[in-house]
Amino acid sequence: MSNSQRQYELAQPPSDGISQVAFHATDDVQLLVGSWDQQVRVYDIKANRLLASHHDHKAAVLGVAYGNDCAFSGGLDRRLLSWEGGYTQTREIGRHDGEVSAVEYAFAHNVLLSGSWDHTLRAWDARLQAHAAALKTLDMGERIYSMSAQGDLLAVALAGRKLLIYDVRKLESPLESRESSLKYPTRCVQMMPDCAGFVSSSVEGRVAVEYLNGVANKQNYAFKCHRQPADDGVDMVYPVNAVAFHPVHHTFVTGGSDGVVSLWDPENKKRLKQYQGYAASISSLSFNASGSALAVASSYTYEEGEKDHPPDAIWIKPISESETKPKGRKPV
Repeated sequence: MSNSQRQYELAQPPSDGISQVAFHATDDVQLLVGSWDQQVRVYDIKANRLLASHHDHKAAVLGVAYGNDCAFSGGLDRRLLSWEGGYTQTREIGRHDGEVSAVEYAFAHNVLLSGSWDHTLRAWDARLQAHAAALKTLDMGERIYSMSAQGDLLAVALAGRKLLIYDVRKLESPLESRESSLKYPTRCVQMMPDCAGFVSSSVEGRVAVEYLNGVANKQNYAFKCHRQPADDGVDMVYPVNAVAFHPVHHTFVTGGSDGVVSLWDPENKKRLKQYQGYAASISSLSFNASGSALAVASSYTYEEGEKDHPPDAIWIKPISESETKPKGRKPV
């Protein structure tokens, strides 16, 4: 994908709120999208074309994830679906007792992971036929808000500001359990690409960078972001809805309800860039496999209740090699 292009809007976007955008793990041009119009879509971003869609969920789709040769989705109808056969047919894998809020696929172990508002985390063998029991069902004691799988690890963000790290190979008990360093509910969690730690974001304009126990010479920290000055001198504070890591340089982007995307260097604790001007809240972000493109979901997230709002849109932003590289500290 040429980085000389300007960002562009995908044709035929969802007709209701965009829950998640997720690039394919190896194919730079395939983008999976789940939305509140009950549909799951796959786009070719290079051709700017909708490749396929299905409407087999009976309510809003909240989470999507690519598998090895299929795509998975879950949502308010409590069902987990697999989209197969070159995106020509769907199959129900299983169900939760409550709404499915997050879906992840652990490629290293061929395990589908689903989190729900029914307080459970479930692991599935997606190769089994429909309605097979989950491989494991874990009672988390709280609603699951967000999940992120990377390598052998899974990060789970729960209601009550609780964060858990699991080894996918040994799900019986978490490797780590900690309370979020952020004072307000977690909106998103993302594992670092090297599995050294994770980044979490909150509804109150803050982001935390935290490292796992045993990671040497690293210090946890948090910072304010996605805030805008108001006339009375008090900042307007916006939820930070989305976090995504660059797959090569391990810098990361955040997206807020202020319609801004910010690019951060976690090693040097600095903001590298800010992309402004999106018409609505940033609901989801995803880098493609090479890191040459960023998908930005601009979609009102109802933090101000029901009101007129701009149409939902998915923007593809070409990313240059230089802008996502960490910038070393200047010598003192």
